[in-house]
Amino acid sequence: MRPLVAIFLVQLCFVAVGAAIPNCPDLDVLENQSDLSQDDLNNLILCFCKPDDKEKVVISCLYGSNLDHLMKATEAVKNASLITSSISIQHMEFPDGGLPEFGKLAPDLKSLEIKECSGQDELKVGDDSFKGLEQTLRNLTIHACNLQTIPPSVDSLENLETVVFSNNKLDSLGVDQFKNKKQLSYLDVSGNFITSIEEKAFEPLTSLETLVIGEHNFINETVVEEIGRLKALKTLDLSRADGIFQPPETLFKEIPQIEVLKLSGCSIPTLEPGQFATLKKLKELDLRVNLIENITAYAFDGLESLTRLSLAGNFISKLEPDVFFGLSSLEELDLGWNEIKTIPTDVFKPLTDKLKTISLRNNPISELPSTGLGMLEKLSLAECGFTSISADQLKDYPKLEELDLSKCNISNIVENTFENQKDSLKKLNLQKNKLKSLPNLIKNLPAIESLDVSSNPYRCDGELVNFVFGVEDRVKKAEENGNSFFVANTNETVCDRPYTLRGEQILQVEVEKFQPYDEKSDTTTAPSTTTTSTVEETTTELKIPDLLVGSRTNDTLFKEEPRRDVYDLSKTDDAKGVYNQKGTYAVPITIGAIGLVTVIVIVAVVLFIKKNKKVGTETAKGGKSDKVVKMEDGMVEIELDSQPGTQHATPRR
Repeated sequence: MRPLVAIFLVQLCFVAVGAAIPNCPDLDVLENQSDLSQDDLNNLILCFCKPDDKEKVVISCLYGSNLDHLMKATEAVKNASLITSSISIQHMEFPDGGLPEFGKLAPDLKSLEIKECSGQDELKVGDDSFKGLEQTLRNLTIHACNLQTIPPSVDSLENLETVVFSNNKLDSLGVDQFKNKKQLSYLDVSGNFITSIEEKAFEPLTSLETLVIGEHNFINETVVEEIGRLKALKTLDLSRADGIFQPPETLFKEIPQIEVLKLSGCSIPTLEPGQFATLKKLKELDLRVNLIENITAYAFDGLESLTRLSLAGNFISKLEPDVFFGLSSLEELDLGWNEIKTIPTDVFKPLTDKLKTISLRNNPISELPSTGLGMLEKLSLAECGFTSISADQLKDYPKLEELDLSKCNISNIVENTFENQKDSLKKLNLQKNKLKSLPNLIKNLPAIESLDVSSNPYRCDGELVNFVFGVEDRVKKAEENGNSFFVANTNETVCDRPYTLRGEQILQVEVEKFQPYDEKSDTTTAPSTTTTSTVEETTTELKIPDLLVGSRTNDTLFKEEPRRDVYDLSKTDDAKGVYNQKGTYAVPITIGAIGLVTVIVIVAVVLFIKKNKKVGTETAKGGKSDKVVKMEDGMVEIELDSQPGTQHATPRR
């Protein structure tokens, strides 16, 4: 009697799902169904079905599922006279025989994803695993399944468009492994141990547009030579690859047509003039987390099509004049997590016409000189050395929409600080500074939509009340006009002084409590009045929802990440933003499943408690003592105590 509680909750909720396909629930559909029969418990599976359109179905199998569950799911689809077009499997423990014959389970299968195989043994892919799918299968992923070679049965799949064999144990790529892959447009073999590629192995890949071949693979002459054969290539990802100590100029000469180049996490120490000059069509260049200390003038000369450049997480301390010469189309620049102390006045002159976003986050900058970047819309100065910010420092940015000044040392903000941005600024972050008071920022920023002023040591006195009034007025106007306005992290926007209000949410404090502050009379002991009961009963009708500013920036080069002691490339990867034409086809399914399971667990708890109360009531009335309910597959055992409403669930060991 030691069940896997999480699995039980997921299974329990599957019964509560009003599925469009009998015996294979859709996690997007939840109904208030709490009556569970013994048959329901015995027939639960950990694969679910999501109708894609009128005839096609996507099957996703979660952790703890097995081949029996998959077969039941595909059979349910067939019985519903529908077609299984996609199968996604995660953390499944396959039997000794390896993969089943997917052609029999789903004869019209278009996409197959197998990720994070259980155990340490190599996944067995038989000669018949893809039999019958030679013409239909378009997308194949086998990720982290200890493959030592690409299975021979893959050779027969002639119409594959996306292939992912990432995070396995491949050490070479052979000439016969891609001979029938003229339709292939996306190939990911990153995270392996590749040290060689046979001559002309990539020659058949005449349609390949995206190649991901970094992360531990060794980029030597054989690899470079084969990549150079890919004349249709548009995106090349060499992130975290071994053996790259300088930009591979000889490779660039062979593939001048590429538009996206990722060299993050390599070992490049410096950038010299002309190293990227042949890449005339390059639009995005990622050089994050290298060893770059010096960038010489004209290092990017020739990149007239480049729109995005990231140099974050390096050791750049000085910006040379003309370092950005030639970047006439650049719109986004990330210089965060470097060692830049000063910014030369004219260093951004080549970028003044187009640059819209710049991040200088986590640099020891204490002053912002005139830059001439009049088109700038987004500016991040978070975690820099600013102790103050003035209107004069921001005068160059009349079109600024987003400004991040969080985690600096700013102790004072005056009313006219953002006067040059009053008609443009929509998002302002002043979180985790040293502010004791605030002017009426809201009044002076009519366009503001999101404001974060949390985690500052505020003095809740008569001066701060003006800020509170400003927020209240803006909330009312936003509701009346149907506009957006949020104050982020209100639960962390609290009083620090006086001690009687310490820890109180500023926007929840009654107005009459904002009194002139007298430091001499302020003590840690509250006056012996009715203050305590008043605080406990104090409420306000003002309710301002929190907004996690920057929570959806994971698809750009400009991540808002925690302070960088060591810049974590894996947490700031921008792969989605760089190449999104193909990608891994089942990513939306995976992300959606995680979110849905979270919701399901919550719903399942409520339903299960409701069910238990019902059982407990019947036991009390009828004198029954149902001790054990078991599932036939051995996955879950639930013990119901004779006390009403009590339940015990213990994981199997």
